[in-house]
Amino acid sequence: MTVEIISYTASSGNVRIKRADGKFFNTKISVFDGASQEKIIANAPRELPDFSLDVSIGRQRARAGNSSYMQNMTITTSVKVENTSRDIDLDQTNCTIVLVGRNSKRYANRAYDWYKVLSVQKFSTKLVAGGTSEHELKAIETTYDQDKDSSNLGGWEFEGYLLVAQDEDGNIIATKTTLGDVGITTVKDPKAVLAAIALREGTETNHDLTPRGG
Repeated sequence: MTVEIISYTASSGNVRIKRADGKFFNTKISVFDGASQEKIIANAPRELPDFSLDVSIGRQRARAGNSSYMQNMTITTSVKVENTSRDIDLDQTNCTIVLVGRNSKRYANRAYDWYKVLSVQKFSTKLVAGGTSEHELKAIETTYDQDKDSSNLGGWEFEGYLLVAQDEDGNIIATKTTLGDVGITTVKDPKAVLAAIALREGTETNHDLTPRGG
């Protein structure tokens, strides 16, 4: 009997098969002999499970020295990854998050409205079906003028993030962002996304995360 292997889940041993008559059925890999098990494991399609990325951002502000207008901001970031599939494992997934500040001098002069990469951080996860992982990232600090008028001296106020998940081959499998232009344009272009997560800390960018002057 000729069958097609639709999927195989290592953590549960479940195998989904399509028969020649077009009917599907589920079974366990243990019902097959050793040679067949090896073929199933080697040739089963890689099916991507449903998974979610939940980002939590904390902001703590304090006066910078004796200044009445300059603020120090400490930004903490945590990411929860959840494999919401009941029967598909999430293979090795590499994540990159780009944290971005916005020039506060824009309050004094709109021509100064651009971004700066405050931090680029990476983490990896691998989850069985139904599994979760939580990742606490390195806290970062930035300083900016909080006055929203013509006296603003500038600085970098935290604006948001771009989070990108990639499989082991580097293919983009998920993105999440709080940056308006990035969500509208950048995430729709894989090359632009890869360029964004390759940015160095300190790079000043346009609102779509393309480098200024580039």
